Amino acid sequence: MAKSVIAALITLSVFTGCASGPAELEIPQPSIVIDDTVVDTSVLLAQQVYTNDRQLFIQFQHQSDTIDSFAIVPEPDETLASGSSTTLYLQKAIDQFNDLPLAQLTYIDPEQWTEQTHELKALPVAGVALWREFRDRLFASITPQEQGTGIVVEFLKKEELFFYFDEHGLLQSVTLQDKPAELSTSDTFRFSELLSDATPLLSEYIVAARGAAAVGADAPALLFNTGDTADYGYPFIYANHHTGQVIFLRREPEDTECCDPEGDMLPHGLGHITRSHVEVFFRQPIGSIARLFTLVTHKVVDTVTPKSVIVLQAQPIPPVSGNEPMDPEAWEQELNELAYSPLSQGSIEYLVDGEKFFPRLIDAIQSAEESIDIRLYIFDNDDYALKIANLLKERSKEIRVRILVDGLGTISAASAKSASMPEDYEERPKIIRYMETDSNVEVRIGLNPWLTGDHTKTILIDNRIAYLGGMNIGREYRYDWHDLMVELHGPIVDEIQTNFEKAWRLQSFLGDIRATFYRPDEPVNKPLPNHIPIRLLYTKPGDSQILRTQLAAITRARQRIYIQNAYFTSDDIIYELAQARRRGVDVRIIIPYQSDSGIINRSNVRAMNTMLDNGIRVFIYPGESHIKGAIYDGWICLGSANFDQLSLRMNKELNIATSDPTAVQGFLDEVMLPDFEKSVELKEQLPKKWSDFLMETIADQL
Repeated sequence: MAKSVIAALITLSVFTGCASGPAELEIPQPSIVIDDTVVDTSVLLAQQVYTNDRQLFIQFQHQSDTIDSFAIVPEPDETLASGSSTTLYLQKAIDQFNDLPLAQLTYIDPEQWTEQTHELKALPVAGVALWREFRDRLFASITPQEQGTGIVVEFLKKEELFFYFDEHGLLQSVTLQDKPAELSTSDTFRFSELLSDATPLLSEYIVAARGAAAVGADAPALLFNTGDTADYGYPFIYANHHTGQVIFLRREPEDTECCDPEGDMLPHGLGHITRSHVEVFFRQPIGSIARLFTLVTHKVVDTVTPKSVIVLQAQPIPPVSGNEPMDPEAWEQELNELAYSPLSQGSIEYLVDGEKFFPRLIDAIQSAEESIDIRLYIFDNDDYALKIANLLKERSKEIRVRILVDGLGTISAASAKSASMPEDYEERPKIIRYMETDSNVEVRIGLNPWLTGDHTKTILIDNRIAYLGGMNIGREYRYDWHDLMVELHGPIVDEIQTNFEKAWRLQSFLGDIRATFYRPDEPVNKPLPNHIPIRLLYTKPGDSQILRTQLAAITRARQRIYIQNAYFTSDDIIYELAQARRRGVDVRIIIPYQSDSGIINRSNVRAMNTMLDNGIRVFIYPGESHIKGAIYDGWICLGSANFDQLSLRMNKELNIATSDPTAVQGFLDEVMLPDFEKSVELKEQLPKKWSDFLMETIADQL
């Protein structure tokens, strides 16, 4: 138990620093401190707490100084929203998204302390030992008792601990990266959600604390000392027994400095583009010419035969019909001709968001026996990516580890900053150089001739497990964005492995030739009775399988089309969706409130307005969704491809598709329906800006 307490305390403290204040002031009616256990002098301890039900005034000790502060207590039904919006719908979406129960501590002038707290009521203060007891009891209640499994708890500072019971039945905890390889993750929890769900247990502690207090026994709330010492930490938790509120009080130092990202993105980017067009003659002479030919051809075709939804405006929009869906067997037979890629077999498990995917990935990396092959658009430079990099470096001493990243994606990552990035994070090493230092990790950087890239996201473990979807490796994918990866087993993994091997060889001397003449090894994964038909779909120079098959699916759909995508710039896709709606198809689109591109955000506004004009139901996801998936009657297609020109025609992309009813229903139940519920349906046109046409014109080229 002591080990878990120490680890949890470390998790609740990630930054260093202090704020200074005046000498302690005398308060006429002091708060009662319950369970005032002796702790380290560095621990922040609230000594006096007063409230008027709308504000909290806290006097706390930091080393030798006493700090006076206060925080605004939000109403029970109030959410702390960030950002702004232009319509009620967007504001509602943002309010739904930003509902974390946080309040910022603000420092006040010591001379004002007595005046501002004069007639306020004192609240009891629960000591650190009581908080730790409650916390450990809470974790013990949700940690599985069986050996070999445990849970991950994500704390508010975006740190994770792995909890499990050892062979003696004692609760233990370690950082997720240090988890024993023989243990697996059974579930992942957010600490804030745990506290919200643990209101009855928390109420017991509040009632007990009030009963132990000689003064203030009728207080409806109390303040917990958590033991958090850090700048930007959460040293106090306000808990109200009557309202059920649990509010984390965040401490920020008085003076903060911010550091700029390492280097300048523009010169690095120009240097890489120049190098790409020089080295490409040695690596990919054939592929480079093919990309240029494809780029020019598509631009000419788009110019000569534009698709405009305006021509459909005069046609009536019928009600949604109850048509029977298209025949899946006939559709799969048609796909054999459209896609030029045969059906394979395997199993699919949906891993929604970073809290599901990354613990599973870390389990797989720790237990790998032979090889780890990673192919990503971005391997970020932030603190979370470095944790994964350190784990890979350690495993490279025992097994083969290969990493293939896109050149432009890697450069853009050098300036990326997650919304949840710790404020004191200063180390920003060049991730490629860092992974190659003191390790056996093999890294290759993909070239970007004609500003095209490798946007594929696949991770392979021992050629027996494959992960595919929209996530790169970085903090935003773990904590900030809504995204999806799938875990695959079976013969489909052999095909993904072959695809990786060709891409790996392509980024070497005479890579075109080496990739062309590569012959895969004998398959190692055999089909099993529970496996389902799965098909890989590609975007690669000269072959737009993902676009071609999805356009065909839209034209053949008779019952429903549900799509979630952050980049919606393809006129071809929007045109066919409008046509489908006029056939009576139920067409619903989820677009996030914001993407990772300002240009795309504005272009999406025009796309959403166009969809509304054509009877398509548009839903705004609150926050940033990076999911790229769709349902066409009884067929699903999901993976790395956006609905933009680069993803659909130029970049290298990889999706999976299946008509298996169980897989389709799983995607509907686990991804699409929950996201429709979270989203806000748009009922009227979004405000237009004069620059929207320009933004759309630029976006059409991306």
